[in-house]
Order: sequence, then C-alpha cells, then structure tokens
Amino acid sequence: YDVVPILATASFDGKVLIWEYCHDDDDDDDDLMHTKDQDTYSIHNYNNEQSATASGYFEPIAQLEGHDNEIKDLAWNATGSLLASCGRDKTIWIWECFLPGTIGGVESTTMDDGEAFECLAVLQGHDGDVKSVAFGPSHNQWGEGEEILVSASYDNTIKVWAEEAGDWYCAMTLGEDTSVPQSIP
Repeated sequence: YDVVPILATASFDGKVLIWEYCHDDDDDDDDLMHTKDQDTYSIHNYNNEQSATASGYFEPIAQLEGHDNEIKDLAWNATGSLLASCGRDKTIWIWECFLPGTIGGVESTTMDDGEAFECLAVLQGHDGDVKSVAFGPSHNQWGEGEEILVSASYDNTIKVWAEEAGDWYCAMTLGEDTSVPQSIP
C-alpha cells in the first residue's frame, strides 16, 4: 500500500486534529474533489531542489480528545506509529496510530475515526504546563522499547519517559534545580 502524508494539528480547546493529504488524481470521490479548495505543493529534497509537484488538499480524518485545555506541542515517533501530545493540563498523551503507511497500520482507510487511534497512556508527573515533547532512540538505556519520549515543562524539568511491558513510566528527571530549555528538538 502507498504511504499517505498525514498531519496532526493541536488547538486551544484540547483537541488534536489528524489531516490526510488527498491527491487531485484520487478518483474515489469526484464530487468532493470539485468542491474543495485545491493547492499545488512543491516537494523539495535535502538540497532544496524541487523534486516533485503535488496538487491536492488536506482533509480532516480523525479528532483526538482527552486534554482538558490548550495543547502546546505534538510529536510523531520515527515510524509514525505513535503520536504524543502535551499541554497546559500538565499531562502527556501517547496515541497509537493505525493509519495506512505506519508500522501496525491497516491496509485501507475505511475505518471509523475511533479505530484509527488509541490512547496508550496518559503520563502525569510534571508540576507545570508541559511545553514540548520529542521522541528519540533509547540506546537500550531505559525500558524495553527502542524509543523514549522526552518532555519539557514550565516546572523547569525535563522528564525522560520509557515503555516496559506496555506501560510508560518516568525513567529520569533532569533540571530540578536549574531552568530548562523552552523546547526539545
């Protein structure tokens, strides 16, 4: 199956919206195609040379709810199978993605919104708004998984989260006595 570009956007109302890119040449829904605003996007390689041009639009395909209020940041893991969201409610939500083109994803997009994502964990431990999240390699230092999740908070800490036997836990807290960066790349 083809990999379909998807985006995740965050909002002040605590919702994450998932968008799927639809190509002009997609014949599945011609009536819908003619009613949408369509844009042309240039795709560039690492040398900033134009390598392709695509024409189409993004359409919302799922809405993830759970945060109490404003979401500050989102991060996909390297395979696109996990999405982390963090926010003003001092929590981090880890969502598993079952969309086509991801590890563990289905082969077609004919599924209900509720089937495309599942909340794996709600991480609590910060005393302030969580302002940034990022996935990174674990280097076999924490948990069973190949990845860790790092979060930065207005409580001036950075937390390293790891997964073991399906449960996420705080493996380390940094910066309790000093100020921390505003974001994690």
